[in-house]
Amino acid sequence: MRAPLVRDRELFELVYRRMRTLVPNSSPDFDDLVQAAATEVWRALPRFEGRSELSTWVYGVCYRVLLNHRRFWRRFHFRFDIGVKEETTSEVPSAPELLGERTRARRLRAALGRMSDKYRAVVVLHDLEELSVAEIAGIVRANERTVRSRLRDGRRQLRRLLELDPVLELSEA
Repeated sequence: MRAPLVRDRELFELVYRRMRTLVPNSSPDFDDLVQAAATEVWRALPRFEGRSELSTWVYGVCYRVLLNHRRFWRRFHFRFDIGVKEETTSEVPSAPELLGERTRARRLRAALGRMSDKYRAVVVLHDLEELSVAEIAGIVRANERTVRSRLRDGRRQLRRLLELDPVLELSEA
């Protein structure tokens, strides 16, 4: 099956949106990750068989680019400990009026940014993007049981992070 006819701009915007859901908002590597993912998507597009939606396939490419990027930096820092530490993404509102929905969303993104890549990806894809476990398993190249396990553990991790945030005031559920 041939790759669908998609304009370059539309494909880049799709890659951008998909990477935005996988990478913390304030990541300094975001632009590099988008560019690397876009390059991979264009390179692999002729091999897209159409067995899934194009957006699901692009998620898979973005996810693998993100994991490869993280692995590279972990190995780099292991070999060459140069004292560079990842920035935390916790943001403190500057005024009380910012405690509305935008602040809550920002705090949620910050909590998601503190999660591991594997857990964050599964939680975001399932709970925010509303993809099925089977679709996520195809994206992250894991079996469905592994995805369910990561989803359970990721939700627990996110809940613990959110409970520590006094702004969000989680109620007992």
